[in-house]
Amino acid sequence: MKIFALILLAVSCSSAQSTTGPVVDLGSAGKYLGVLQNNGTVHSWKAIPYAAPPVGSLRFKAPRPLAPQNSTVQDKSQDFDGVITACVQFGTTSFVGVNASPGVEDCLKLWIWAPAGTREGDNLAVQVYTHGGGYQNSQSPNNDFSDWVGQDKKFIAVNANYRLGLLGFWNSQGSLDEGEDANVGLLDSRFAVEWVVKHISKFGGNPHNIAISGQSGGGGAVMNQLVLYDGKGYSFQKAIPRSIQRSGNWKVADLTPRNDAFAKAVNCTDSAATKAGAAKQLACMRAVSAETIRLAALNFSNATDSNGFPWPGWLPSVDGRSLTDQSVRLYRQGKIAKVPVIAGHVTDEIARLTPPNSNFTAIVNSAIGTKITPELRARFEQIYPPATGGNYSYNTNTPQDFLHRQWGFSDENFARCSSLMVAQTYARNKLPSYGFRFDAPQPGYPAYESATHSSDNTFLQNATSTFNATEIVIAKEWRAYIASFLRHSNPNTEKLSTSPTWHQSSDEYRYAPQMVISMPIAASADLEAPTNSGMELRDIAEWDRCMFHLSEDVVEYSMQ
Repeated sequence: MKIFALILLAVSCSSAQSTTGPVVDLGSAGKYLGVLQNNGTVHSWKAIPYAAPPVGSLRFKAPRPLAPQNSTVQDKSQDFDGVITACVQFGTTSFVGVNASPGVEDCLKLWIWAPAGTREGDNLAVQVYTHGGGYQNSQSPNNDFSDWVGQDKKFIAVNANYRLGLLGFWNSQGSLDEGEDANVGLLDSRFAVEWVVKHISKFGGNPHNIAISGQSGGGGAVMNQLVLYDGKGYSFQKAIPRSIQRSGNWKVADLTPRNDAFAKAVNCTDSAATKAGAAKQLACMRAVSAETIRLAALNFSNATDSNGFPWPGWLPSVDGRSLTDQSVRLYRQGKIAKVPVIAGHVTDEIARLTPPNSNFTAIVNSAIGTKITPELRARFEQIYPPATGGNYSYNTNTPQDFLHRQWGFSDENFARCSSLMVAQTYARNKLPSYGFRFDAPQPGYPAYESATHSSDNTFLQNATSTFNATEIVIAKEWRAYIASFLRHSNPNTEKLSTSPTWHQSSDEYRYAPQMVISMPIAASADLEAPTNSGMELRDIAEWDRCMFHLSEDVVEYSMQ
């Protein structure tokens, strides 16, 4: 009888090991076969569906629950087995990463990495990650956390696809008239967290200890998740937005001319200026193939309005429901999810991101809007004065253009001011808040180079077996801080014994302490510590620049 009971127990374990890989039984949500990888340290499941396919009548609608699955074991052991899982890609760059392709609409899938042997009841902390790509491209398997999970062994990583570009942010009045929210790409990410709350215990995770995390466009998505529905209705316990991409949020009503212009490009001729027209336009747009929409959107990125200005992109908008105002204003008003946060950026975000032939006018337009007032434009020039002399490696124009490109665009659209906004808002509201500046260059680049966009990501997701000795030291320190925060909402609880204490942000004016994650180089190495990491105060000039970018004048005019 005792032997029979043990057999029953083994069969009922939610993540039992089969002859080919771990099988997890989620009841009506499906039964899935995973794979044992990373030298036997990690169980992973790839492209598990978390919502109904957003196709046909569900296009442009909030995610709906997945239909009940039968008891057949579905093989989720490979990133790609003849089936495309990436969401439709709208970026103007070439497709990159795992099984790059134009993508498909049936893409609401998630990837899970758990320490090998983890079972229901282990209650491990969980990170739910949102990939970057400017809300326009990329996919979840491009950020593989298996190496980190396998080494740490005390948390579970989940990456979730979400609708991109026009299919995620059509932002139409027709959708609002149907009772839908406009920002369905953001709603996908929130729905994925809700799926995790329901099912992660079967993988050995704790549904009450979930951190949402993201970098670049994913950092922007996390920033918006924190103010979605005015900071209400969330089911996560902490957040880690990194290298935050922040763009001004247009009102849906103001996007009608853009939508009309695009709709005509795919032969949907009704204008959304009237309720009846909006309904017809939306119905027509649902009948157009996803590939036709994708190709038309690529052409549309070069189109301009009647005044010669580029049309607004496919990004989160103010719909009065999911986002009730500009994100900057919502933070200013304290309409935030009440959770601990880590928010930060890398030293030189934009170095490899902006075309080297960018000119001053283009940078100002990108940073603070195409129709900025002469007074604000003059203020911008005062804050970012022309450089004199200098030889800049990424510059093929003038030093002035380089300086404006590097700092003006980076401060406003990438990272610096956004991370300051998040960290200081949380400090002001007496919530645990930790700011950082990541100052280690990407593995494979010379140690004297600055840390550029995604440097911090590479140390979390790349295999440390490919790192040199110095890079491994940084990776261990960085991973320990973040994993400690995942488990305890405090990066210090399980930091390395050699790592400095990471102090919280402060809401005092011009006093914004942040951790600098930095590797030693021969000229400045601290021989008593393995890294050069430590606390610093934000540069006062940086603070002043950010106060300009976060000011009401700039917020008001950035969407004109």
